[in-house]
Amino acid sequence: MLLDLPTRQDFEAIQAQLKTVLDLLARAPAPSSDDLMSVEQVAAYTRFDRRTVEKWVEEGQFNERGRKVYLPAHKYSGRLRFKRADVEAFGLGIGVLTPSLGGGQPEAVKPAAKTPRNRKPAAVASERALRKVA
Repeated sequence: MLLDLPTRQDFEAIQAQLKTVLDLLARAPAPSSDDLMSVEQVAAYTRFDRRTVEKWVEEGQFNERGRKVYLPAHKYSGRLRFKRADVEAFGLGIGVLTPSLGGGQPEAVKPAAKTPRNRKPAAVASERALRKVA
């Protein structure tokens, strides 16, 4: 038992290794915001609708083995953000080809036309309405 005690040389070796690791961490680039994707970016990247991406987060999707897998998401300022690596892994698991998995570059997605909902029909004069019925 007495021989198992660390020596001064052991501590110096550990300190040298720790210094090497800390130097590597100091030189490593900081994580960029480019790695995080919004719901719209994931939808364009996978060529699926935005609602489908949200469904993958909430309800999941069955993979090839019949197990339900979920798309990992992170909330920043109340908005969902996705790591590109998580999207790639999820796509690989459910068989969705993303550009880096051989799916090619995504096509430009046109924004949906903004149509007012619950719009009341315009008022029609009663004479005109009667002519249409007759």
